[in-house]
Amino acid sequence: MTRTTIASVLFGMAAASAAAPQPEGAEGSRLSLDPPAAARAAAYRLSPASEGLLLSWHEPGDEGVRLCWSRLTDAGWCGARVVTAQRTGVVANWADVPAVVEGGDGAMYAHWLRSGGGASYDIVALRSTDGGETWRELGQLNDDDVKGEHGFVSYVAHEDGVRAYWLDGREISGGHGESDAHTGRMTLRTALVGETIAPSELVDDSVCDCCNTAAAATPSGPVVVYRDRAHGEIRDISIAGGGLGGIGAVHEDGWVMPGCPVNGPAIAADGERVVVVWYTGSPAPSIKAAFSTDGGKTFGDAIVVDKAAADTVPLGRVDVVLDGEEAVVCWLRDERHKGALLAQRVGPAGVVGEPVKVAPMEGSRQSGFPQMERLGDRLLIVWRDIEGERLRATEVAAASIGR
Repeated sequence: MTRTTIASVLFGMAAASAAAPQPEGAEGSRLSLDPPAAARAAAYRLSPASEGLLLSWHEPGDEGVRLCWSRLTDAGWCGARVVTAQRTGVVANWADVPAVVEGGDGAMYAHWLRSGGGASYDIVALRSTDGGETWRELGQLNDDDVKGEHGFVSYVAHEDGVRAYWLDGREISGGHGESDAHTGRMTLRTALVGETIAPSELVDDSVCDCCNTAAAATPSGPVVVYRDRAHGEIRDISIAGGGLGGIGAVHEDGWVMPGCPVNGPAIAADGERVVVVWYTGSPAPSIKAAFSTDGGKTFGDAIVVDKAAADTVPLGRVDVVLDGEEAVVCWLRDERHKGALLAQRVGPAGVVGEPVKVAPMEGSRQSGFPQMERLGDRLLIVWRDIEGERLRATEVAAASIGR
């Protein structure tokens, strides 16, 4: 899937106004908490921080496309802050989004995607040492000069900054490849980012071309999960890093897919406890989860969180947080051609309780990927309302899911 300029993909529709939808659920368990993003904001990402949560997004402005961020604490959202604004060259789409994250060194890090002409683009990394007031461009995260696609970046905090993982198209010749007719494959690479960007290292030499990556910290080191691309176009979920000493399979679904489904996994970790959630089309569309108690080295059986039924079809776009030994999963489902954002508690032995409908959420690309993170004993869930062309958010009591 080739990325195009964000102005045409995300900001092409006329602005509209709409009231924030009120989530369904137990009275008092939820609080509407929409972020301070401008109308027509998109390409959003939610990240944990030492104080509260960080939300980043793209929005249109007089000076061009702005990469903005805000912090949510118990006192609410701080005002929207601008990392950078670019009149031309900004590349993104509904799935490959920028980020603002916090490093283990106390600095903040960000990235956006810059067009290299045609279908090629590079990852521009930035750093702030004053709480996001000012930003210094570090340079290009992908350390190559190939006219290829580079993106879908995920991060995990490191004592010297952050460790970044991304999809890297330097090995592909002849453009974006979905078949063996092209030379080379999309790869997964990683680099440590601090005061400077360290040389990158290869993680996997054949991965799905445009499924998001996700990373987490374990006592044995960071782990990254992603959609692999094995011989015969099998596109299951793999894990690397930590103490694996190589690449491992989270679960062997055996999903044969000739093209990229643009539907990557999510991961959460607390010490040695790890949970991975993903979408698969094998044997039918479903959302699955698997737990590990050894830092991701091995996983238990896959748990089916949602599956296709007579009038519902899971669409994926998953996220997950841990809540003790259990996890809370959110995902997008089509219900009689109407989209819904759902949340469900899952334990190592299976699903717990009934799924909770968080909000209506259309299944089109303009909706993007819902985001979820813990904030104390509550969960913040962010999504995009395409009718109102705004970012929406709600706080949900973690204990209210699946109880």
